[in-house]
Amino acid sequence: MKKSVDKNLLIDIWDSHFHIWDISENTTSGHDAEQLFPPKDNPVYSMESYRGDINEAGSNFKHTGGAFCEALSACHVGMEGDEFLSKCITETRYASKELNASNTNNIIISAAPLENNNIQHILTSLAEDPLVRGIRQILNFEPAWPRNKQQGDLLVNPKWQRGYSELKNFSMSWDLQINPNQFYDAAHLIEKNPETPVVIGHLGTPTLNDITEKKDDYWNGLKALSEMDNVFMKISMLAYTDPEWDANPLIKDTVLQVIDLFGVERCQFASNLPVENLWGWDAKRIFSGFLGIVKDQFSYEDQQKLFADNARKFYRA
Repeated sequence: MKKSVDKNLLIDIWDSHFHIWDISENTTSGHDAEQLFPPKDNPVYSMESYRGDINEAGSNFKHTGGAFCEALSACHVGMEGDEFLSKCITETRYASKELNASNTNNIIISAAPLENNNIQHILTSLAEDPLVRGIRQILNFEPAWPRNKQQGDLLVNPKWQRGYSELKNFSMSWDLQINPNQFYDAAHLIEKNPETPVVIGHLGTPTLNDITEKKDDYWNGLKALSEMDNVFMKISMLAYTDPEWDANPLIKDTVLQVIDLFGVERCQFASNLPVENLWGWDAKRIFSGFLGIVKDQFSYEDQQKLFADNARKFYRA
């Protein structure tokens, strides 16, 4: 049944997936100009830059904070060992300094190569920062994202799996970024590690082909993941699926089906700024698009859960 929501009610945004980085010549953030881009032609995308962008979401919204998400696992292709570990630590320290200077409520999702033999050491180091709540490492394979072209399918790598099993010892969550063809392997791993909360990034990074020609694989895999109580869904980066997703009824139907599959309590919207700029999306367009999907479908309370409350709860913010 459709819901009637007072248009004058503000909706909080607790943005569960945003980035900041510095790819200038004198960078102190650990990032990589070969893989990242300068938003609005500025090589430094700081917390101040992000605040300016997210506050353009519109008069329906009030930004209250969010989750800085690592970008290191897309950087420094070919770099391994202690050198890459040091970059991960550098990124978290950079983010922590930026976030601590902010007047909003923010946490950190750090980078860590779980396949590294010294993973306990880096997790111990990262856990010393009270803002760190979890880890992400991009695992998309076939098609492979930058670092995985050389590293292969880490999700089925025994060394990586051993590293994943360490997360529970640090009370860290996992941001799972994979392709739909990896859903079943992820489900098997998560089932063996039920103590670790998992949030699937970017709707599972489906292409348009994944939700049309290959839709059975997409939905069957998602169903397997949704059946585990410790798995949540992040609705973001829809422009990766369709750069004009706000005009495509299939995208709206897909999002509503995902929310139905996981339940309102286990879903969250996120901006993915500034990456969405690559497809021509700013905060106003992103959040207007999200609101357009749910405004006539869910109560005000449920909308608050999708835009803020669920993410805050997941990340213990």
